[in-house]
Amino acid sequence: MRPDWLQSGTGIALLREESYQVAGAFESIFGDQFLQIGAWGEGQLFRQFARTRRYAVAAARPAPGVDLVSTPEQLAIAPDSIDAVFLPHTLETAEDPHDVLREVDRILRPDGHLVVLGFNPWGWWGLRHYLSRRNFPVGGRRMISEHRLYDWLRLLDYRLEPASFFHFAAPVYRSQVMPEPDRAHPTRRRWHPLASCYLLVASREMLTMTRVRPALRHRRPQLVGGLVNPTTRDAA
Repeated sequence: MRPDWLQSGTGIALLREESYQVAGAFESIFGDQFLQIGAWGEGQLFRQFARTRRYAVAAARPAPGVDLVSTPEQLAIAPDSIDAVFLPHTLETAEDPHDVLREVDRILRPDGHLVVLGFNPWGWWGLRHYLSRRNFPVGGRRMISEHRLYDWLRLLDYRLEPASFFHFAAPVYRSQVMPEPDRAHPTRRRWHPLASCYLLVASREMLTMTRVRPALRHRRPQLVGGLVNPTTRDAA
């Protein structure tokens, strides 16, 4: 998606609420390597919530805050080397979301975590998305329901937690920033008919047998063993 609308009042309110949800999800994820696939908002926005030793952002094109330039479907990262992966609306903008999930499964370590932000196709924003011929929000290819994402991840043998549904703002672009939501209310852990977004957390099952991975259609770029430190991202 083009990032320009994220700088509007609508985008700022969305990123603010997503940051609140992501911070809660990241609290229980520890380890060494945390990879965000896809740039979403300001480059440092979600990095501040990570509790791992390293956090890097991979994207198909160079941008502020991007540490690794690599396509989401073919990441230049060694297999079984990442403790956690974060997909902020990445599946909704990818050419083939299945290829992205297969790549996530390839790089995640056993018992690694996957965190996904998505737009709810049955909520307010989903209704506007289809009424405007899939042109809302600007730049999105599709909306993927959490139910469909559950099915895809179950086929990959992932353990799934209940999705959190949030963000009840009307699906219109505003220039002014809306007031902050009341943080006294707990995070929603069930489907809501008006919620525009959801956050899903899954973990990769630990298997005792060797996993047979699908053959790649294209030659993969040279792999790296781990993530770069944030201070070296300008050289990536």
